[in-house]
Amino acid sequence: MGQILNPAYIFLNVFGLTLVAKLQAEKYIKRSGVNYTIVRPGGLKNDPPSGNVVMEPEDTLSGGSISRDQVAEVAVEALLDEEESSYKVVEIVASADAPKRSYKDLFASVKGH
Repeated sequence: MGQILNPAYIFLNVFGLTLVAKLQAEKYIKRSGVNYTIVRPGGLKNDPPSGNVVMEPEDTLSGGSISRDQVAEVAVEALLDEEESSYKVVEIVASADAPKRSYKDLFASVKGH
């Protein structure tokens, strides 16, 4: 619910309510009882990875970008480390100022539902 007043959220929903549909799908997945990890990347870049991954709980990051390669890495790591990544919604961006952390530590730092 925290993103509804975010200007980017409002802009992206002007035509077609894209993000509203995504949030409805997330709610459905959460209620289904299946194990899930929902990854919400910041702005996607086609450039090679630069900076380290920053991972935060849902509705906490409002800016930033990340390479598609890093998003893929996070998705694969979520599959490989089910213990730390299960039942979580994470938002990710990359930052040159962020310390290098293992994906296990990043997932562990985000509280699940």
